[in-house]
Amino acid sequence: MNTPDSRLVTRRTLLAGLGAFGLAGAAGCSNEGRGGTSGANTSGSGSDVRPAYVRYTGVEPDLAGAEYNIPNAFIRYPANPVRAVDAPPGDGKPINVLTYTNTPIPPKVEQNLFWQELNKRVGSPVSVSLTPSVDYTQKFATTVAGDQLADIFLVGAVPQVPQLLQAKATDLTPHLAGDKIKKYPFLANLPETAWNSCIFGNKIYGVPISRGAISSQALYSRADLLEQQGLSAQVKNPDDFVELSKALTDRRRNRFALAAAPTAFVRNMFDMPNNWSENGTTVVSYFEHEAHEQAFELLRKLWSSGYIHPDAFSGQNQDLKVRFGNGTSALAVDTFSAWPSYLQTTVDPQTRIGIIPPPKHDGSGQGRIWLGAPAIGFTAISKKAEARVETLLAYLNFLAAPFGTQEYLFRKFGLPGVHHRVVNGNPVLTPKGFSETQLGLMYQADSPWTIFLPEKEGNSAAEFNAMKQLCPTAIADPVAGLYSETNVRKGPQLTETMTQLTNDIIQGRQPVSAWAGAVKKWKSGGGDQIAEEFGQALEASR
Repeated sequence: MNTPDSRLVTRRTLLAGLGAFGLAGAAGCSNEGRGGTSGANTSGSGSDVRPAYVRYTGVEPDLAGAEYNIPNAFIRYPANPVRAVDAPPGDGKPINVLTYTNTPIPPKVEQNLFWQELNKRVGSPVSVSLTPSVDYTQKFATTVAGDQLADIFLVGAVPQVPQLLQAKATDLTPHLAGDKIKKYPFLANLPETAWNSCIFGNKIYGVPISRGAISSQALYSRADLLEQQGLSAQVKNPDDFVELSKALTDRRRNRFALAAAPTAFVRNMFDMPNNWSENGTTVVSYFEHEAHEQAFELLRKLWSSGYIHPDAFSGQNQDLKVRFGNGTSALAVDTFSAWPSYLQTTVDPQTRIGIIPPPKHDGSGQGRIWLGAPAIGFTAISKKAEARVETLLAYLNFLAAPFGTQEYLFRKFGLPGVHHRVVNGNPVLTPKGFSETQLGLMYQADSPWTIFLPEKEGNSAAEFNAMKQLCPTAIADPVAGLYSETNVRKGPQLTETMTQLTNDIIQGRQPVSAWAGAVKKWKSGGGDQIAEEFGQALEASR
């Protein structure tokens, strides 16, 4: 895809454009409750180190997103995709990779035609160690402790990341800084903002997994079910939202309006900051926002009225997709990047997906969602594999080949007639294709996200238009892309405590008044220190 042209950006806007993902991203599509640890050093925006940005112009989008800072959208895959890589990037020797997956583990290479073909096209046998994303941080820590890091590894959210990279990862600065990256044109096509996550001490230690606005959260709706009931998708205030939820709930038929608690959506109604907000030379957590009690009262009403699925707090992220797909729940909060998986899990072929913007709590207009991060993490190259660094960068460049190329088509859809079928000129994955292609390639390296939804006509335009409506005014996290050691060490536990309390308050197991005391405990337990470190990093970045 052609990404928004970010060449003319300042140090300040680079930082402001970042979201709040962990070092290796966070598990699943939803980012509810994530902290702000993307791990970039304050010198990450240095122009002397940052790789040059060279936008790929090989294919023109059907719907251009640059003006709105969203991905381009495509209705059709080019009939004659270009070959982007002249020769296999491999050197014949094995390439070992450590990363995570959000899908079932694929068949082993001996039973996996896609994997076998990938090895041929790469020119080296690729060995991928996959771990479910929810378990990856522990797996990564164990691997580091055992000195067993793969040639290429997704960096996990562990303490002392700068020191870890200095000791275990290859310094990529001599290969990627400035114009040097042009040797790897598809890595040069990654947005400048994404590189903040992997620059430490004015050195480049990895290749970012670019995402951006596509990882922003929104409220999905089953537009077809709303239409069948004559319901409007326009909610002008919280009361409208409650009434819509009531109308979509029929407990006798096992139907509940909301697949899970719409916590982020409700917080958007009250204009809460995206994790952190600036206050002079310091930053303040959204935990301290004065509207939490109002937001909790609304969420408690939705739960006590039975409008939220009763298993909302006990299931997995995939469960809400199943509920949404089979019509058990018509509303679900998730990231824009989840749209393809919602299409794949729908039961009724007449299903239509829509997005409902959050209303401001006072009914004065449309609320603002939280902007997703330019990168969900980054992959590094082991110092033990430094002698092969050019081969491994060429492999990552191969994986980042953009939309419209033969390489992208194979990477995402496999072989024709085996992994995908052609419908109206577009590739559509078969069950075999979905199973075999899930090698975690998108969590090794990837091109900038493209909106391309061939599963069902009209969805590319629908998602593009939804993002066009919501993303230009989305709230950015001002400290995302900066590093706080205390946040890495204590942030996950502190955030988990607050998330659990949030769930308990919504379900009535704790009073709303418990929030204020918990925030004070969060501050004294490490929150204030995290805020101080982020504030210092923010000042130093200016």
